[in-house]
Amino acid sequence: MNQVLPLIQILDAELATLAEFIVLLQNEQQALINNTLNELIEFAKAKAGKAQAMEILGRERVRLFEINGVKLSADVPPEIVSIARLPQAEWESHIVRWRQLLAQAQQASALNNTNGMLIETRQTQNQQLMTLLQHSGTTLSYDAYGLPRLRGSGTSLGKA
Repeated sequence: MNQVLPLIQILDAELATLAEFIVLLQNEQQALINNTLNELIEFAKAKAGKAQAMEILGRERVRLFEINGVKLSADVPPEIVSIARLPQAEWESHIVRWRQLLAQAQQASALNNTNGMLIETRQTQNQQLMTLLQHSGTTLSYDAYGLPRLRGSGTSLGKA
């Protein structure tokens, strides 16, 4: 039975780390919506660290599933069917945590997809703006007095 505790502990650790990852994704989404893009580099670093931690925890969970004889269904998402080294009366706590882990993973995936679409939309808008500015035939500059000037059109914004 001493192998059961680490399985519960690893599921709990995965749940906690995934919850922290979800918070990072939610904060990243707010930064994208609020156009506070300077925060994105820090979010990317933090997300990479959490992703690495989740990968390590996931490998340990797979190892402990094997040690404890955990059988998963062929369904998508898979359900825990049995835990060979654990009395059936004790399966429920593992099954509950497993379902929570799957639900959180779905939430993280949805948030990550949404954030990716927000980034892609912003990138497309920036490209369209750059193309528009490049093809307008005019360039905005400023004279020695700080007055704006359009070059290429022959007029100055300061005199218009």
